[in-house]
Amino acid sequence: MGRRTRPGGGAAPDPEMVVAVVQASLLVPGCRSLKDKRSVVKGLLDRARNRFNASVAEVGAQDLLQRAEVGAAFVANDRKFAAAEAEALLGYLDGCPDVQVIDRQVEIL
Repeated sequence: MGRRTRPGGGAAPDPEMVVAVVQASLLVPGCRSLKDKRSVVKGLLDRARNRFNASVAEVGAQDLLQRAEVGAAFVANDRKFAAAEAEALLGYLDGCPDVQVIDRQVEIL
């Protein structure tokens, strides 16, 4: 891919690409079967995808009855925006009545 130039002949500054990665461990109390748990987690992930325009998935603990590991990724051109979106997603998860966040991690790349 070639470098873009400005009309004056100088090279255009490269925009910064920032990736925010979120990992959260969730407790899903009240589930009596894996089908119940998957229904709760799937609905939560669908709402998070739509609300935050992020890539969100269950990434672990699929076979544990009341636990879920969730991962999300945001791509942006501003570090502060990516960090704010990651924190907003975690705030959203904290506010969901069907789950409890028991561990969280945010990494900005």
